[in-house]
Amino acid sequence: MRKNENKTVIITSVILLLLLALFYERLYEQFTNAFLRSAFSIVTNIFEIVSVMLWCVSVKNRIINKQICRYLIYVGGLMCFWLFIRTIKWYFVSNFDVVTRYLWYMFYIPMILIPLFGVFIAFSIGKPENYRLPGKWKLLFVPALVLIVLILTNDFHRLTFDFPDGIYYFDDNYTYNIVFYLNFAWFTVLGAIFIITMLVKCRVPGSRAFQKMPAVVFICATVFWIVYYLGFRGCDLVAMDCLMILLLLESSIQSGLIRSNQGYNELFKKTSIAVQIADNDYNQCYMSENAKNFSKSVMIKAARNPVDIGNVRLCCKTISGGYVLWQEDIGKIKKLMSELRETQEQLNENNELLRAENELKEKKARIDEKNRLYDRITHDVSVQLEKAENLLAEAGENPEKSKEILSELCVLSAYIKRRGNLLLLSEDYYFVSSKELEYCLRESLDNISLNNVYVALAGNCDCKMSIENAVLLYDLFEKTTELLLHEMTAYFVYLNCDEKQIVLRLQIGCKTEINMNTLAEISAFQFVRNISIDEEDVTVDIEVDRKVMTDA
Repeated sequence: MRKNENKTVIITSVILLLLLALFYERLYEQFTNAFLRSAFSIVTNIFEIVSVMLWCVSVKNRIINKQICRYLIYVGGLMCFWLFIRTIKWYFVSNFDVVTRYLWYMFYIPMILIPLFGVFIAFSIGKPENYRLPGKWKLLFVPALVLIVLILTNDFHRLTFDFPDGIYYFDDNYTYNIVFYLNFAWFTVLGAIFIITMLVKCRVPGSRAFQKMPAVVFICATVFWIVYYLGFRGCDLVAMDCLMILLLLESSIQSGLIRSNQGYNELFKKTSIAVQIADNDYNQCYMSENAKNFSKSVMIKAARNPVDIGNVRLCCKTISGGYVLWQEDIGKIKKLMSELRETQEQLNENNELLRAENELKEKKARIDEKNRLYDRITHDVSVQLEKAENLLAEAGENPEKSKEILSELCVLSAYIKRRGNLLLLSEDYYFVSSKELEYCLRESLDNISLNNVYVALAGNCDCKMSIENAVLLYDLFEKTTELLLHEMTAYFVYLNCDEKQIVLRLQIGCKTEINMNTLAEISAFQFVRNISIDEEDVTVDIEVDRKVMTDA
C-alpha cells in the first residue's frame, strides 16, 4: 500500500509541475511570432478542456457510487464550461465589451455550483448506491441561484464589482463589493465542509497522512486565491482554479476518501480472509497475506470436495477463468468437537450408570411389591394356610384318611387361589364384573364336589360390583363352607346383583342335624340377613347394600 501511495504522489507531482509550467506567466505570450503564439495558445486551451473531459470519462469508469459519479461529472462539465467561456472571452470576442463583460460574469457560475456539488459528494460518501440526498439539501440551490443572479446583473447595481473609471474600462480598473466577498466565502466555506466531512467519514485503512492530501490541496488553493486577489496576476486564474479543483477531487479518489474501482490487488492482499485466486491450471494469480500456499494436487482435491489439512479446511469454487480458494480455520471447531465427544462419552457413562441404577431400583421395587402382595395374601388367608398345614400333617399320620383330607385341601387351595386373585385385582381396580365372584364360587364348588357333595350355582351375574363387596361375599361363602363341609351332602348357591343390593343365598343339605353352636356362629357373620333350618337343610341368606358403581 505504501508503494502505491508513493507512486500516486510522484505522478500527481509531475502532472502538477507540467500544468504549472503551462499556466504560469502564460508562457505562450513570450513568443514573438504571432502564429506560434496563437498556435501554442489554442493547443494549451484544447489540452485543458480535453484533460478535463478525459478525467470525466475516467471518473465514470472508476467511481462505484452512481450518485457520487454523477456529481463528479457535473463538476467536470462545469469546469469544461468554465474553460470554454474563458477561451471565447479572450480569443474570440475580446473586442466586444458587453459580451466580454458578461462572459466574465459567467465565470462565477461554476465557481458557485462546483463547491455546492462538492458538498453533495461529501454527504453521499458512505451511503448505499441507491441512496438519494434528502430534499432539504436541495435548498442550497436557492442561495447559489441568488448569488448567480446578483453577479450576472452587476451592471445594474454594482454590488459585485464597481468600476471607478466607468464601465467601459471594466477590464483595467475595478473593485470588489459585498456580493464578491459573499461568493468568496461561499466557495471557501463549502470547500472546507467538503474536506472536513470526507475526513470525518473516512474508514479506509492505510496512511492517515496520505488521506489528508485533499486538505493540503485545499489549503494551498485558498492561499493562492488570497494572493491572487491581493494583486498577483501572473497566471491564468481559470486554468489554475480548474487545476486545483481537479487535484482536490483526484486526491480524494486516490487516497480512498471517495471509493473507486482501483487498488483491488492491494485490497485483496490485505484482506483478513485467507483466500487465493488461481487460473484454470491451478497456477496462483493472487493470494492474501495470511493465506497458505498449497500444491496443485491439493487444489484439485478441494475443487471436488473441501479438504481438511490440520486445523485448516481448503474450499474451492469455480469462477470465470479459474478458481477461488479460501481457507477456513477449523481449529476451534475441532477443539469443540473433541470436547463434545468427551462430554458425550462422559454422559453415556453416566447414562449407563443411571440406567443400571434405575434397573436395580425397578427390580427392588418389583420385589418389594411382590413381597407386599405376598404378605397381604398370606395375612388374608393365614387361617386357611394354617388349616392346610395341619391337614397335610394329619394326612401323614393317618394315610387311610388321605382321600378325605386331600378333598378338603382342594377346597382350601381353591379359596386361597381365588382370594389372592381378587386381592391382585384390587390393586388396579375398584370395580369388577360380578362374573369374577361367580368364577370364584364356581371353582370352589367344583372342589367341594370332590367330597361327594352335589353342587349347583345359579343367578344373575351381569353387572358390576365393588371389589370390596366381592371379597366380603366370597369370604362369607368360604367361612360357611368350612363350618359345614363335613356335614353337607348338597350345596346350592344363588347369586343375584341388582341396582340396590347384592343377594347371596346358600342352601346346604346336611347328613345330620346341625349343631346349634355352628348355626349361632354362622348367624354372627356380618350381613347375614336370615338363616333357616328345615330338618337337615340349612338356608343362609346374605344381603349386602350395593354401593354406587360406575364404569370408571
